[in-house]
Amino acid sequence: MADLVSVPTDPDGPGPAEVLARPIQGDHVAAAEALLDELSGNLETLDDLTPYLERLVQAVNAAIDGCDAVGVTVVMEDRPRTAAYTTAGTLEIDAVQYAVGDGPCLDAFRNGRENLVDFAGAEDRWPAFIDGCDPGDVQTLLALPLESDGHRFGALNLYGYARNAFDRTEISVVRMAARRAADAVGAAVRLAGARAVAGQMEQAMASRAVIEQAKGVLMARHGIDESVAFQLMRQQSQEQNLKLRTLAAQLVSEARTPRSGAM
Repeated sequence: MADLVSVPTDPDGPGPAEVLARPIQGDHVAAAEALLDELSGNLETLDDLTPYLERLVQAVNAAIDGCDAVGVTVVMEDRPRTAAYTTAGTLEIDAVQYAVGDGPCLDAFRNGRENLVDFAGAEDRWPAFIDGCDPGDVQTLLALPLESDGHRFGALNLYGYARNAFDRTEISVVRMAARRAADAVGAAVRLAGARAVAGQMEQAMASRAVIEQAKGVLMARHGIDESVAFQLMRQQSQEQNLKLRTLAAQLVSEARTPRSGAM
């Protein structure tokens, strides 16, 4: 099992080491099976990587109790990038880690260990990160390293809006997802090389602004939350065989010039 770095949790509840060591049991078996089914398939081209990671973070968010947001940090050519995420609010947490060069997800990547973090008591471990970060609603962060075939590619990060948010979650299910994410990034590197993967991450980041605008359009139009808006976009992009950023640009354009038949 990977090393554990954590801060104190509820003294009346299970400790972080106990939480992270739990085997899959009970209802979590069904969650694990559903998650693995959602994440099945192989990458055939580099273009498959970003949609796969986007599907993965949505699937993890739906499968894990107490999880309010999910992100994937991918490190290529010594630079970390947020490759996929469910909620834009967590991007600031990532950005601070990348700026100061330290924090739970970067530590998970560098040292291959799982970090279960309560923001209320993490100052001693990552002072620069905590001092520079406004976590907003996030009180708990779980970061797992992405490891495949002896290589580490980043971290899978889960965010909870409650303290001790993952005390009742089946962390073994999250480990499965982290392995799938790592295998996907590793496959992309073998297919196209690290430089090409880094280039795709840059392209995805450049597309982020218009995707966020499009999500806002759908949220306002239908009275839905950010996660549901993204799911609608992803579903339509698949049905129309359009890249997500292309669909997002169309939605933003339609919002400026409404026409019949809009999503």
